[in-house]
Amino acid sequence: MKVKIGISARHVHLSEEDFKILFPNGTLNFMKEMSQKPNFVSDKKVTLRFNDKEINNVTVVGPFRNKTQVELSKTDCHFFKINAVVASSNDLTNASKIQIINGKNMIERDSVIIQNRHIHMNEKDALEYGFKNDQIVKVKIDTIKGGILYNVHIKTGKEFVTELHLDTDDANAFLIDSSVEGEIIND
Repeated sequence: MKVKIGISARHVHLSEEDFKILFPNGTLNFMKEMSQKPNFVSDKKVTLRFNDKEINNVTVVGPFRNKTQVELSKTDCHFFKINAVVASSNDLTNASKIQIINGKNMIERDSVIIQNRHIHMNEKDALEYGFKNDQIVKVKIDTIKGGILYNVHIKTGKEFVTELHLDTDDANAFLIDSSVEGEIIND
């Protein structure tokens, strides 16, 4: 089965409580639609800090989550000298600590993960092609630096748009751009 590829840059999901600390009297405003609803790019940006290193203008993705989560690439983690775990979204069991800053407002949370490779798959496609939620598959990438992506997790949902999500490190390593599709290998 062919699958579209979405490339996910570093971003932050905030809990409503943490948002209110960082943006007192602010609102999380919709700026741009994302492929996986109800997620959206908001108009808010934050700074991430660990020790003496900072990355500015990091996008806050809405809507609010139960817990604050920061998704970074391995390259970002090398920059910060953080040893973040590869994990599924919302699994912050062994997440790394980071400061999230907006002006003079700051929180520090165990919230950094490297998001695992995953395919959002609508339930209709999953049924038609024989995939199950939490199934792990491989994806063939056919580019000049292509290859096989291992340990790709299937996430099924009624409203999902079927799409492979990779971080910028994976996308850059395989020279993936918006025109490239992957092929799911189910064996």
